[in-house]
Amino acid sequence: MANGYKSGGRQVGTPNKITAAFKDALRFVYEDIGGNAAFSEWAKKNPTDFYKICARLIPTEVAASDNEGVTILINRTDSQGRFIEDDYVPVQQLGYAGR
Repeated sequence: MANGYKSGGRQVGTPNKITAAFKDALRFVYEDIGGNAAFSEWAKKNPTDFYKICARLIPTEVAASDNEGVTILINRTDSQGRFIEDDYVPVQQLGYAGR
């Protein structure tokens, strides 16, 4: 950084070459093994693994755009993927970070 300003290098948000190359390879393999149809069949046969993957893809940081804060609702399911409605646990409302 020169005088407190970014000077040179990648633009903000530009993925590095290895990340871009890996994502391209992943897309190729995904389509080669059957794409969305094959993934859907796998998810039906492996719901626990599917939801573990989904849970890891949920953003871990959420910022509110107003002063109301963010409310997070968590729905639990049984081993068959059915919602458990009688086991409701209230989740604390998160305050506004004010960024």
